[in-house]
Amino acid sequence: MKSDQKNKKLCQKCDACCRYIATEIDKPTTKDEIENIYWFLLHENVGIYIGFNNKWYLEFSTPCRSLKNKLCTNYSNRPKICSDYNQKDCPKYNPGNTEKKYFHDEKEFFSYVKEKFPKKLWITIVD
Repeated sequence: MKSDQKNKKLCQKCDACCRYIATEIDKPTTKDEIENIYWFLLHENVGIYIGFNNKWYLEFSTPCRSLKNKLCTNYSNRPKICSDYNQKDCPKYNPGNTEKKYFHDEKEFFSYVKEKFPKKLWITIVD
């Protein structure tokens, strides 16, 4: 783990990790679960992605309330998830993708479903 000062300098003028939250979800295996992802993706500022660990995540693009002028106003008391964040996971320092597959909307997701899932799991709108 980097020292706070080194970490603070690396992150200077960058707030990418402070502009979203993501939580792990189950990989869809049923029509209902595919329908739920469809519903998620119909909302503004919501995405789904598959990490390089093959886990599925629901992401909300929403800035942290402690973020002001690209700086954390709560830096010394920030949550552990923030202090543990590694720059190798940041798009600024990682020249490649930070996830295996990202779905910005239902159309991208349905294309993936048609390619990777058995037809019996396709929901009506995919047909």
